[in-house]
This record gives sequence, structure tokens and C-alpha cells, in this order.
Amino acid sequence: RDGEQMKGVSYSPQEKLTIAKILLEDVKVDRIEIASAKVSKGEEQSVAEIIDWAKKVSCVEKIEILGFVDKTESVDWIYNFGGKVMNILSKGSMNHLKNQLTMSI
Repeated sequence: RDGEQMKGVSYSPQEKLTIAKILLEDVKVDRIEIASAKVSKGEEQSVAEIIDWAKKVSCVEKIEILGFVDKTESVDWIYNFGGKVMNILSKGSMNHLKNQLTMSI
């Protein structure tokens, strides 16, 4: 991970594509999670390039994107980029319910 999760580290879209290729073709991992849905415009280029490549080599089902419980926003975003697999992040803490969702139980 780069960016907010790894301060001072920032990979270019080409570097991210190269890493994806190495992990899937050479290391032969089963799947990779490449981004979170609804990320920055700059990150969208990486997502698009990796998914385009994965479609060409018939491994798009090995590309995963982190989605959120946000009605259909994450699903739509992933679908529009051609993604097929979404990992769902769901929060359930009292803080999340009260402060982010403004709900109570």
C-alpha cells in the first residue's frame, strides 16, 4: 500500500501495473486487492490500467477492490471500471453508528 497507508511512498500507475503483473504471473498469488472504491482521480488511472491488463490475460476475477456499505456507490464505481470482485468493508462500532451514520440502536 502507498499513499495514506504508507507515508512517503507513492507508486506510479505503471509501477502498480508492474507489481500486479509480477504478483499474479510470477509469484502466482491467487488474488490481489488493488484499491479502495471511490479513491482519488490519480488512483483511478491505476485501477483502469490494471483491470484492462487483467481482462486481456483473462484474470480479471483475481483483481479485487475494497468496497464500502454505501448503498450502490462502491458497486457502481467498481462496475464502471470493469471490476468483478468486491471485498466489503463494514463498520459496526457505536462511534460509526452515532457519528458517521447518525443512527442509534
